[in-house]
Amino acid sequence: MPDLQTFHGHLVDVRRHVNVHWRHLHPIAPTDRYELWLRAPDGTERKFTVHTREMPARRGHEVSLITTTHRRPRVLALANWTTIDGVNYARSEPPGLVRVGDVLWLAAGFVGMTAWLGDAGMVLFLPAAAVVLAVVATVRWVARQRLAWRVDRAIDLEAWRTSSAVVRMH
Repeated sequence: MPDLQTFHGHLVDVRRHVNVHWRHLHPIAPTDRYELWLRAPDGTERKFTVHTREMPARRGHEVSLITTTHRRPRVLALANWTTIDGVNYARSEPPGLVRVGDVLWLAAGFVGMTAWLGDAGMVLFLPAAAVVLAVVATVRWVARQRLAWRVDRAIDLEAWRTSSAVVRMH
């Protein structure tokens, strides 16, 4: 599981980009991407990119971003303290349970079972593939639920921290 970190500040700039993917002259579902520039209380600015259709903040709002600790952090949540709104992207827009790479593993499994067991491998491949896909999807679903819970907890801790800071200032 990725470690989580928080960035707090005011949004200096919010830009929305819509990418339309064309295949054989028919558009595939467009994807939205937001570029956020966040100014921290110490005056430093940082850019974040969020691939989403849901953005509950605009320029000038005070927000906290919950991200992974990778070199290029992935934004998992946005809490808007100006409007008391937010979104847990780990819960609202999770990645798919079955992915393109799984098809490659299944193809390799089919070739391997056929080479090892012959005609019986071809027959046994379908139930084996169904079991493997079900297990993989279940493990990914459990990991997704755990990450969403951790992000919810990080939002709650950030809300407590920001409200404590306000109380200390008065």
